[in-house]
Amino acid sequence: MDELDSCACSGGNLPRFVQPVLLGLLVREPMHGYALVQKLEDTGLFGPQPPDMTGCYRMLRDMERSGVLETEYDRGDGPARKKYRVTALGRRCLNRWISSLTSNRDHLDRVLALLLSARDADAQDPCPEADRAFMEEVRRRALSGALPRREDVLRLLSYAPDSAQTAFLGRLARQTAREVAGDRAGVWAAFGVDAAPCSMSCAFCAFGASWGVVRESHEWAQEEIVAAARRYAAEGASWIVLRTTEHYGRERLEALAKAVRAVLPPSCALVANTGQMTVEEIRSLGRAGVQMMYHALRLGEGRDTPFDPAERRQALRRIGEAGMELAHLVEPLGPEHSDEEIADVLLAALEAGAKVCGVMARSNVPGTPYGGAESVSDARLAQVAAVIRLCGGVNTPHVCVHPPVSQAVAWGANVVVVETGAIPRDKKEAAAEWRGFSMDDARALLLRHGYVVGGA
Repeated sequence: MDELDSCACSGGNLPRFVQPVLLGLLVREPMHGYALVQKLEDTGLFGPQPPDMTGCYRMLRDMERSGVLETEYDRGDGPARKKYRVTALGRRCLNRWISSLTSNRDHLDRVLALLLSARDADAQDPCPEADRAFMEEVRRRALSGALPRREDVLRLLSYAPDSAQTAFLGRLARQTAREVAGDRAGVWAAFGVDAAPCSMSCAFCAFGASWGVVRESHEWAQEEIVAAARRYAAEGASWIVLRTTEHYGRERLEALAKAVRAVLPPSCALVANTGQMTVEEIRSLGRAGVQMMYHALRLGEGRDTPFDPAERRQALRRIGEAGMELAHLVEPLGPEHSDEEIADVLLAALEAGAKVCGVMARSNVPGTPYGGAESVSDARLAQVAAVIRLCGGVNTPHVCVHPPVSQAVAWGANVVVVETGAIPRDKKEAAAEWRGFSMDDARALLLRHGYVVGGA
């Protein structure tokens, strides 16, 4: 016999949840007591031992006395037998059980994640002391509100993604997310409103007219967008993002924003992902209900795009000047981008005050100049996310990774993306969620790494 068999860690004293299971069975159909106990055994929820029939009948009597069950006598062939059915109060009780168990499941996921990380940290840390001290100092500065130094960002990016230093960086970044964001996470739900061949022809964008990938314009009806926004918000999205091309028009975007904002709860922020605007145009979007703008100085700006990097930097500053919050990812990341390029784009985002920051990998769309190119590794994507978390500190509570790489979430990213509609990283529109990554998937991923979902 193991000396821990009698300890609570064995799970022997965990609750069996007989009452909610009885409610769940009876809400489907009223049953006699004997048939109910047989159904209870058939669920397989109570291990190899059959449920205690005496105890079950005792619980049924208690549930009847409390008003969640009622009985009637079945006077068919043979002696009259009690049949149990769920009352209106019992249905409310069932819904409260669902809420309570969901909350407890979330809590247990966070406890398990904490225990797993503690067990991993208990192993001997091979990261050299000098590197540990350096990263602790970077973290201390970021938690004090200071912006990172370029040389510090470069040193963090210079570690090999599979090195002991990067593993320590990841653990430190996850600890920072716990302190800065309170272990809260959110889902960025984006809707591609329209698609059209674009004369800018950025090398990584499927909409580029020069590539001929998207040949015809298409846009979604306002009622479709509003319905999708309402659904994503109901499923727990923290942000609803309207992604429009230059062709959609600012006035139409404002009208759409007003319609979408009207169906969103106050806890769900409305984001516009569109082209460069003046300060007054941004303020006008704010009056229409938009609370955040997504804009980015892209990796390879001026090389893979026709845009002037200096003008993009000015556009970032105008968002803050207009009183609008900024979201900015380091994107589109490929394996060829140097540490210097990544550091400069990250610093541009942090200096502009990005509240949502993070990293997005480049999708190499067939037919574009990057079709068939190598993709950045998940390990590098996770490393960049960890660097952003460590350097963003208290100024950047929300760190996003796209696509949703599990290692990046384990290393401090607390925002993942669910998107639908027109996708500039694909040859075709997504009628459902892009690449099948749903709100349920997003929630499960974040919970698995110890986050509370929906409070970002």
